[in-house]
Amino acid sequence: MNHYAYFEQAPPRSWDQFEELCADVFQDEWQDAALVRHGRAGQSQHGVDIVGRAGALWPVGIQCKKRSVWPVSEVTVSELEAEVEKAKAFNPPLKAYFIVSTAPDDTVLQERARTITESHRSLGLFTVSVVGWGELVRRATRHTHVAAKHFGFYSTGPATPLLATWRASGSELLLDDRELGIAIRELMHDFIDFPAGRVIVRQKETEDLLFSIKERQASDSQSLDGREAILALRDKLEAARSREAKAVAGLQILLGHHIMRDYLRIIGTDSATLVVRSFVEKELDPHFTNISGLVKMRIYPPNAPPDQAVAVFMPGAELASIGSHRRKLRTEYPKLATDNIYELPKHVKFRYAIPAVIREMSARLKEGKTLDQLDKWEWFEMSAWRITY
Repeated sequence: MNHYAYFEQAPPRSWDQFEELCADVFQDEWQDAALVRHGRAGQSQHGVDIVGRAGALWPVGIQCKKRSVWPVSEVTVSELEAEVEKAKAFNPPLKAYFIVSTAPDDTVLQERARTITESHRSLGLFTVSVVGWGELVRRATRHTHVAAKHFGFYSTGPATPLLATWRASGSELLLDDRELGIAIRELMHDFIDFPAGRVIVRQKETEDLLFSIKERQASDSQSLDGREAILALRDKLEAARSREAKAVAGLQILLGHHIMRDYLRIIGTDSATLVVRSFVEKELDPHFTNISGLVKMRIYPPNAPPDQAVAVFMPGAELASIGSHRRKLRTEYPKLATDNIYELPKHVKFRYAIPAVIREMSARLKEGKTLDQLDKWEWFEMSAWRITY
């Protein structure tokens, strides 16, 4: 028995999460593993945000209606007609087109969609459908794991809702510092309410690769050259997804573990934003391991042998700032221990050292260690991490 229908679901807090919900719903509706969110975050390509296959129909486009004021409360007939006109320019030509919004289901809009579809038939153009919030929730709640992901309050077992979707392009988060600071604070609270909640970090390049794979599969998946080209794209996709998974694993430590969460609150929003941005963007950067022209600082985990030092690379000017900062501290506080992460200059500490600590923690968790073990080893205590350079 489906209990979800008995609850009135509120729309997601952001259009990006709404777009993720739309993608999940239609991916399950169509059983299309290669369905992809298409186009840059906050924009659409000829009115299309999501591209997929519905049975024999490909491509099918979905426009997730979004505005500067969120959530969308109304979609007009003129807006519907304008989006349909834009969708005509999509390449390759669409076979079907959906407009989905958080506005209530509207019979006038649906009737206009049917008349457009009828006129399109004689021209060989795509069908048009409109899906409002009520209908989208009805479809979402037909799929248990989609409902649990987006409406976690009503899942059976631990609630694991999607808490946030962060988008990136060119290894950079598509959030300015203020937006990111607010998103960080929201996630801190959300992880308290839903410790098993999840975050998605997705790159525009990942979605472009998915679309390229789909396009290539539709045009040339039989020849040896075509199969090799598809495999090359899939190799790139696997690497990109691996980088995204590493970024998510670190965010779950930074914002989900109570000690790190409290630490970020203590250092303040600006510094927390720098830590999070630096960590995520380094993890997403495929060239992060290129250390040409950089100098090295070593950080040592507490209660670990010397051969477990972690190398942290940075520009020479940053390393030089450590020396001058330590000399100043020793002059002002002769008894202060300055050979630890906590006493580093703020910029070095938040941009390089702490992101490296989180990266090392993630690696240990992947090896099978637990957060409780890291806590016992005092890895969450920044003043316990020693430095040399």
